[in-house]
Amino acid sequence: MKTIISLLLFIHIAAGFTSLVLFWIPAFTKKGNKLHRQSGNWYVYLMWVVVISSALLSINNAFIGRTNMALFLGFIAILTANPLWYGIAILKSKQQLSDGFIITHRLLTIAQVLFGLFLLVYGWWYVDTGIRYLMTFFGIIGITGLGDLIRSFKTRNGNTQWYKKHYTGMIVSGIAAYTAFFSFGGSQYFNDYLVGNLQLIPWIAPTVIGTTALVVLGAYYRRKGIIQ
Repeated sequence: MKTIISLLLFIHIAAGFTSLVLFWIPAFTKKGNKLHRQSGNWYVYLMWVVVISSALLSINNAFIGRTNMALFLGFIAILTANPLWYGIAILKSKQQLSDGFIITHRLLTIAQVLFGLFLLVYGWWYVDTGIRYLMTFFGIIGITGLGDLIRSFKTRNGNTQWYKKHYTGMIVSGIAAYTAFFSFGGSQYFNDYLVGNLQLIPWIAPTVIGTTALVVLGAYYRRKGIIQ
């Protein structure tokens, strides 16, 4: 069993590191060209490997009693899976959102919201260390999906904002990937330089930076008339 877990962890790390590098290629290449599509496809494939392996590692951590680690890995898996699927599936529904797309999006968003709510409650009722603030932060992120869920019931026809939904999904998946990398993979390195509550920075920084990038991109594309 240990060999299987070690192999799974190796696959998870290798796919995660490679996807973090690939993330920047479609981000800085001309939209729609061959390099953009191919690098984007490989990024998505590798990120699904990361999501699935993260979920399996979360289950293993739950079995061996590492509850907090299991919760974080499980939540990041869902938080990554939702925008990763959404950002690609939207390309097949540029003109009209299909029933299958809407149902899948709702189910993934409901899972994200419920998991976020659970993290929030669990952190404040069952955790008495600084980790509770981290669980609160990610719990709130998960609950923000409630807005998307409500909008999915209000907007069924047409899809004039598909391009915005595509790059938003990809950037959000990147935020989740870099959060996992800085918090788990790079934790040993950062712990040597960050002490106390400063150790929360690697967990929070990708969200702050990624959200800022989304705001800046939105403003830029609106000026260009690409999105509304």
